[in-house]
Amino acid sequence: MKKELKLFGILLVSGLILGACSNQKKGEKTSNESEKTSSVSSVKTKKSQEKSQSSSSVKKDVSASSAGSVSDASSSSGSNLEARETSTSSPTLDLNNKRLSELNASIRNNLGNILLPSANGLDSAPGYLNIRYTGDANNFSVDYIVSYSPYGLNDGAISGHVPYATFVKKTYDSESAAANDVPYQPSDSSSGLPTVDLGHGISGVMDSGAGQRYLQWNEGRWSFVVHASAVVGEDPVPTAQHVVDLLERYYLPAPSTKGGGQLEATASENVLTWNKGNVLYTLKGKNIDTLVKMAASVK
Repeated sequence: MKKELKLFGILLVSGLILGACSNQKKGEKTSNESEKTSSVSSVKTKKSQEKSQSSSSVKKDVSASSAGSVSDASSSSGSNLEARETSTSSPTLDLNNKRLSELNASIRNNLGNILLPSANGLDSAPGYLNIRYTGDANNFSVDYIVSYSPYGLNDGAISGHVPYATFVKKTYDSESAAANDVPYQPSDSSSGLPTVDLGHGISGVMDSGAGQRYLQWNEGRWSFVVHASAVVGEDPVPTAQHVVDLLERYYLPAPSTKGGGQLEATASENVLTWNKGNVLYTLKGKNIDTLVKMAASVK
C-alpha cells in the first residue's frame, strides 16, 4: 500500500512538472509568434510609410514639373503671340510700297493721269506711309507722311502731321516762264574759283565768303549747289561727293530746259526743281537720299 501511494505521488509530481514545462513552451511560442507578428507588422508599416512618402514625393515632382511645363508653354505661347501681333501690326517696306501705289491710284482717279513719285524714298519702315494732297490737275501739292497708323487719302487724322517730303506741280503759261523759276547756275558762272574733285570725273567749284560756303557743279541739264556754314565748321564737300555718287545710281528726270538742286550740308530743307515744258516740278524734304530716290521714280 505504501508503495502504491509513493508511486502515485511520483506520477503526480511528474505530471505537474510536465504540465509546467508544456505551458512554458506554449508561452514562449506565443511570445515568439507575437514578436514575429509585431516585427512583420512594423516592417510592413515602415514599407507602407516609405512607399507613401515616395509616392507623395513623385506626385509632387510630377506636379511641379507639369506646372513648370505649362507655365513655360504658356510663356512661350504668349511670346509667340506677341511676336505675331507685332509682325502683323508693324508696317514693312513692301506694305508701304503697296500703299504708295494704291494712294497714287486714288490721286489719279481724282486728278487724271498726272506724274507722281512711284517710290517713297524710304530705306526702312519707321511707320505707315500716308498721303494728303491739295489742288487740281494743273497745280497741286502732295505731302508724304509717316505715322503710327494707316489712313486713307486726305484723312483728317493726318492733317497736322509734318511731311518728310512734298511734291509740287505748278503750271505756267509758257516753257520759258517755267524755266525761269528753276534755280539753275551755268557752269561758266563760277569760273576762277577753287575746284574740288567730287569723284566720277566731276569737279565742283567752291565759293566762300561771309562765313558761308557754296560748292557748285553741273551734270547734264542740272546744276547743284551744296550750302554749308563755315561759322559752325560745316564742310560741303562730303555732302557733294555723296550726291554725285547717288546720281550714278539714281537718274533724275531729264528737264525740258533745266533743273536745279539746292542742298544743305546738314539736315535741313533740300529742294530739287525741274521743268517739263510749261510745268515746274518741285520735290523738297530734309533727307537728300530720299529726295533723289523719289525724284528718280517720277513717272
